[in-house]
Amino acid sequence: MNKYLLCLCILTLGACSAANEDLHEWMQNASKQAKSKPINHKQAELNAQTKYTPPVQPQMNIFNPARLKAGLQGNNIPDLNRPRQILENYPLDELRYVGLIKSAGKAPSAFIAVEGHVYTVNLGNYLGQNYGRITAITPDEIVITELVEDTYGNWSGRRASLPLQATDNAPAETTSQN
Repeated sequence: MNKYLLCLCILTLGACSAANEDLHEWMQNASKQAKSKPINHKQAELNAQTKYTPPVQPQMNIFNPARLKAGLQGNNIPDLNRPRQILENYPLDELRYVGLIKSAGKAPSAFIAVEGHVYTVNLGNYLGQNYGRITAITPDEIVITELVEDTYGNWSGRRASLPLQATDNAPAETTSQN
């Protein structure tokens, strides 16, 4: 029995020593492969520093005294305190001029269609998203003056028009005797 126990101990100790030797041998090979020569990097040559000059934009000077003075004067500023009208929620390209009604002794009224609804408008009504105001109503078009702000903060009038877009089935112009 002692012989068996002695053989078992020798085999156990022999197995442990062989595994460690393999591990040490692998570590030595890996460290040899990992070692490399240092790479010599060439230092980049820098040119003389150039001074950055931003592009000149004389038209966009936000501190221009003329622009600030014009902003204080309030030239052509739209009345922001007035109640907005329903047709000011739509851009002009969504509005359609579909008809005209003339009354005896009164200014003509126009019919404007948008999103399945028809609205009646008169001279001086507002429409469109750029503070557009109706300045003329003719059988062919509605003339609108829009207020647009430029880069200097000045408001200027811009002419726009809605041409008549009547269908063949319905009359575009109606005359009232009232």
